[in-house]
Amino acid sequence: MPKIQQCLISIELANSLADVVKALGVKVPGGELGFLCPECERPLRPHGGASPHFEHTERNADCPLSHKLTPQT
Repeated sequence: MPKIQQCLISIELANSLADVVKALGVKVPGGELGFLCPECERPLRPHGGASPHFEHTERNADCPLSHKLTPQT
């Protein structure tokens, strides 16, 4: 379930910015747009789809806003 939907700007604006950057072929230093988690301050990326949200670029088990791995059955 999406946990982060606001990161100083809305997810809709973040996704739009990501689309513009991609369409223009702009090279972003570090490869990410510079969004940081409000809880752990680690990098986030906007994620689209049916339920737009931000995701950590790397899973952070210590952050309550990071996706947790679900056990495989």
